[in-house]
Amino acid sequence: METAFKRIAWLVVTMMGPVSGQFAQAQSQAQTQTHAQTQAQAKPAGNCSELSEFMARMESQSRQLKDWPALGRYREANAKLAALAKDEQRVIFMGDSITDMWVLPQFGAFFPSKPYIGRGIGGQTTPQMLVRFRPDVIALHPSVVVILAGTNDIAGNTGPITLEETEGNLASMAELTRANGIRVVLSSVMPVSNYGHTPEGNPLDMRLKRPPEKIIELNAWIRKYAGVNDHIYLDYFSAMVDDQGLLKKELSEDGLHPNAAGYAVMAPLAEKAIQSALHEIPASSLGFQAPVPVARQTEQDQMNELYGLYYAELGDQESGETAFVISPDGQPIPKKQNDPDAPTLPGLHVNGRHFKFAWSQLSLQGFAFRTVSVDGDEYSFQGKFGREKVDVIPDVPYLAGVLTEKRNSRLVQKKNVKFGHAVIL
Repeated sequence: METAFKRIAWLVVTMMGPVSGQFAQAQSQAQTQTHAQTQAQAKPAGNCSELSEFMARMESQSRQLKDWPALGRYREANAKLAALAKDEQRVIFMGDSITDMWVLPQFGAFFPSKPYIGRGIGGQTTPQMLVRFRPDVIALHPSVVVILAGTNDIAGNTGPITLEETEGNLASMAELTRANGIRVVLSSVMPVSNYGHTPEGNPLDMRLKRPPEKIIELNAWIRKYAGVNDHIYLDYFSAMVDDQGLLKKELSEDGLHPNAAGYAVMAPLAEKAIQSALHEIPASSLGFQAPVPVARQTEQDQMNELYGLYYAELGDQESGETAFVISPDGQPIPKKQNDPDAPTLPGLHVNGRHFKFAWSQLSLQGFAFRTVSVDGDEYSFQGKFGREKVDVIPDVPYLAGVLTEKRNSRLVQKKNVKFGHAVIL
């Protein structure tokens, strides 16, 4: 066993040798461990299976250290790729494991007879994709690239990263694409759930590393960025989310990765986005829209009812006033005749202080926002719409959800809040 541990120590030193700083400590610890074991009394040999597992992990980490962005994954395939045929409109799918797995036979044919190429790598984050973007996308001369990335950033797969940094990486990929005459499709991050399980049947909760509110915030930025820069926004999220805000149970086995049914939902949405990009249809969002019966209100009519002023119902134990304004165009809403001092500016209003929305997302199901920081204070909210009768007015919208307060990026409090719509003029 002593010899085995000496070999392990030698492997650690050899693998970590080219990397300075933080790995020097690992070398010292390995040498110390070997010395201590030499001085200790001989013990029975350890479990050989554990040693094999350890060696396998070390080899995997060694490969990642040597090729962190996995440039070698598609190097040979890229070299063998045939030159573009006349009038061929090649499409590259850049992404993580969701893109990587899409080409597997068990998930159905990957766009048969289409010149579509998958360049996904499981577990990758946007900084890794940005490094390999030139050889795996630009050098292949596609007409369109479909980018699906961000969920592993939120999970911290390659270390802590802010949403702003993720957004910057996505923007850099889009800028590289456009600079090379390639059209851009930016995909929403998909929802996750706690409905899944491991192959052994153990429950999985993908929300723990990928909080739904962060996915919503990142998607709001992607949608806005795509619209401002005239890229195509591909909305997988809306087609795959259930009424609890989670990935539909029937579309995934583990609560993160699509199954065959999930890819069957994604494929026509991707194809529609690609065709729009190829034909340069000016559209900022191509996503799922459920069919609406003719006799029902139009979706726009329903949305119009949701704009306006909302007051928080905080209870007798709370003091001060909390309200927010949702505006259809970002402009102040009209003053209320019975309350001319009521807030009119879009954003959150707390005790006379105005917090503009840094981002917000409104749908028929709910509303979420994060404010800019004012003197170190900032707020975020995520809630769902309901309907109630107010005095003699039926079906007045309200929002019930969680309001989070932070000061200097530290959590101050989270509280359940109901915001009632101020419908009376």
